[in-house]
Amino acid sequence: MKYIFLLNQFSLKYKTNEMYEKIKRVCKKKKLNYKIEVNSPVISTEDILEKYKNTRNIIIAIGGDGTINRVLNGIVNTNNILGYIPYGTGNDFYRTNKELLNKGINKIDLVKINNKYFINIACFGIDADIGNNERIIHNKFIPRRYRYKIGVISSFIKYKPKLFEIDINNKTIKKHFTTVVVCNARYYGGGYKVSPNSSLTDGLLEVVLATKTNKYNMAKMITSMKTAMHLYYPEISIVQTKKLVLKSPTIVSANVDGEELRSKKFEIEIIEKGVEVYYDQDLINQIINKEL
Repeated sequence: MKYIFLLNQFSLKYKTNEMYEKIKRVCKKKKLNYKIEVNSPVISTEDILEKYKNTRNIIIAIGGDGTINRVLNGIVNTNNILGYIPYGTGNDFYRTNKELLNKGINKIDLVKINNKYFINIACFGIDADIGNNERIIHNKFIPRRYRYKIGVISSFIKYKPKLFEIDINNKTIKKHFTTVVVCNARYYGGGYKVSPNSSLTDGLLEVVLATKTNKYNMAKMITSMKTAMHLYYPEISIVQTKKLVLKSPTIVSANVDGEELRSKKFEIEIIEKGVEVYYDQDLINQIINKEL
């Protein structure tokens, strides 16, 4: 079994060669059986993953939650194991892993949303608008720790709560919501602990529902998620479930592990222990030279 490191030169840009050489040095030091793959305009990430679909390797995505999501969707229903080096804007899946996973290979829950998969969080409403705002969330001139807060300010000025109909646990809820967050893991937005009690292995989703409120309260509530204080707001409720259906009268954007997904209807269901994830903090530390 090999460690296949997948470099995305479009996100790493001028750091691609530096990362390539660093991986080589670390792998030789640790005596790993490894290969480094780099995508390009000629060979895509999906093309690279296709080469390994009939093998069993640890496919290591180097990047943020969006990069991990793309690799995840490329290895689902294969024998490959998902690994990662957190090198993105939010690195939220990594934050949960530090709290919950053991070193090595872990079987964790997988979530299907329409015809795609995710392992961290899918959100709807203002949180999706913030996460999908490329102008702010991936703006290299804004320090990472401020991007989500600035996104909140930018979005909430013009935001109007959205009408969703949610079928969950044999009940239908039809209301205007500020945000709806479907959680397999605990963090989003670059360290906002939206679902502090979520587990990656309990076979349950935690759905955080935030009903309509005034804009001042909305901004306070969302920013309070950094320390999980949003749980004390009366507008917030949390429901555990194995599946749900969220519908909107118009096409809306969801943010699914850093990737945008648009639809009028989202069918979401957990797949217990549906994917294997490789976690190695020592390998991460050596390649990025620090603990995040």
